[in-house]
Amino acid sequence: MKKLVMAFLVVLLIAVSASAEGKKDSADTGSITMNIQHNLPISNPWQAGFEYIKEQMLKKYPNTKSTIYPNGQLAKGDWKIIFEQTQSNVVQMTCESQVTLATLVPELFSLSTPFLFEDMNHLIRFMETDPEYVKEWFAKLEDNNLKVLTYWPRGPRQLLNSKRPIVSPADIAGLKFRVPGMPLFITTFEAMGAKPVPMPSGEIYTAMQLGTVAGEDNSLQTIRDTKTFEQGKYFNVWNYMADGVLVVVNKAWYDKLPADFRTDLNNIAKESTKVMLELVTKGELKAREEMAAKGIKFTDFTPEMKKPWIDRMEPVYSSVAKTVGEETFKKLKAGADATR
Repeated sequence: MKKLVMAFLVVLLIAVSASAEGKKDSADTGSITMNIQHNLPISNPWQAGFEYIKEQMLKKYPNTKSTIYPNGQLAKGDWKIIFEQTQSNVVQMTCESQVTLATLVPELFSLSTPFLFEDMNHLIRFMETDPEYVKEWFAKLEDNNLKVLTYWPRGPRQLLNSKRPIVSPADIAGLKFRVPGMPLFITTFEAMGAKPVPMPSGEIYTAMQLGTVAGEDNSLQTIRDTKTFEQGKYFNVWNYMADGVLVVVNKAWYDKLPADFRTDLNNIAKESTKVMLELVTKGELKAREEMAAKGIKFTDFTPEMKKPWIDRMEPVYSSVAKTVGEETFKKLKAGADATR
């Protein structure tokens, strides 16, 4: 009888110890630092998205140390340095546009294929199908010690110009537009019939003021925030190019996290995508209202109005297909059509 009692006590002690150890693993995160940096102002939705992740994680793990650094404070506003600091664990989390990250993984450019997605909701529906080839592109960032946590929507790229309403391709012929210095944008504007002028974003306002370019492509909020609309008059709302943001963390840091912390971080990051969709949608509408009040004239494109432009995109589609492979590009287009 005594042996049975002793055996029961031993088993009970082991069970209690295991339970206590499990609780310790999930609750004792005093040594975990989760600092975050991004390259936009505190007023931008990126800040709100990261605040959501931070606040929700702190509710579960109050001992976690976490500070958010907007405006690239630790990196002098240089996105490349921000990523270097994330890779070297100076900060643990950051985000950037898929177009920017495509300089590291060129296949990501395909998510910005012109006229592929109708709007942000369409883009998110597509991403929620979790295509295998997209996961493979994200996995390539892990070679750079960056792990993708989630994908945030960003306002689609539109078109601002100072010359005239642009409805048909004939209206854009010969006009100069500032574009990012990336082949996708140059090829796209050449296919439209415009003259692309690559230049840094900080030079757009002056270039439009001096007449060096007639306009630019960017999201509603970005054009409002940078005030380039002050040098324009006509605005195409045609969602011609989707844009998204990859939230990434230091992979080595992520791999060493306690299992419960890592699971909760994954789930909360995914939840933040819905938060961001609502924030960006409201922000885009507000930006439009503010610019309309300043005299900007908007043209909203229907699917029929987009068709002549889509018909000109074959050189762009061929270029994207060459980057990702013909079969993958077919899957990408089929996936976009299936979630339309």
